[in-house]
Amino acid sequence: MTGIYGLLGANGAGKTTLMRMMAGILKPDSGEILLDGIPVSAREYREQLGFLPQNFGYYPNFTAREFLMYLAGLKGLSKDSAARRSEELLETVHLSDAARKKIRTFSGGMKQRLGIAQALLNNPSVLILDEPTAGLDPKERVTFRNMISGMKTGRIILLSTHIVSDVEYIADEILLMKDGGFLHQGKPEEICSVIADKVWEGRTDRAKAVALAQNYVVLNVREERDGIFLRLVGEKRPFEGACCVQSSLEDLYLYYFSGKEESL
Repeated sequence: MTGIYGLLGANGAGKTTLMRMMAGILKPDSGEILLDGIPVSAREYREQLGFLPQNFGYYPNFTAREFLMYLAGLKGLSKDSAARRSEELLETVHLSDAARKKIRTFSGGMKQRLGIAQALLNNPSVLILDEPTAGLDPKERVTFRNMISGMKTGRIILLSTHIVSDVEYIADEILLMKDGGFLHQGKPEEICSVIADKVWEGRTDRAKAVALAQNYVVLNVREERDGIFLRLVGEKRPFEGACCVQSSLEDLYLYYFSGKEESL
């Protein structure tokens, strides 16, 4: 189904390996990856694919327009089609004003937007984005996220990240990955139900807070005038006065990647 699929997991979870297999760069040890019955090794699949790797290559002395024209030529577009498509995409990724600037002068966010443009040259029905916001500042991350959200109509977008906010608000479905396997798959609100009635908030003293950290996944801690504020995950109410609150995707992520979830 079309839409945005967020592949969420810590560094080392296997996200990039999976993305590279879906892009046809790596071959799986077993099994196969298909799109409507078409294997990733087939030309028909590659013609429908757009890929932005974690570190995409570019020529620093090319301008943004030259870079897109060059790649469009490699993808078989005629000169007129390449010029038209390049201008369309520069506008789409908000780089029209920088079209004649050398890529080496671009900020990290501008380079990533150019990476999106090159991945869209063939108007793919499948767009794979591997850690696309890595290294971007918060403002650039929001810009990038909003841009991706506007591209999902009529295509499948697979976006891998270890940053919860990258997918929390734009993904139609989340796939939570750990140790090379999937823990959960579903809409954000659906997978958050895993820890429903297990997230607690309240204030306690410092000694109690230290003791709780040994047996609970502490999601947030803040020192306040009247004590230590805690947000944590656990089966039972951690202390008198703690209130059960609604769980979030970030809570679920921290729960699984804290190393303590097996004991809860």
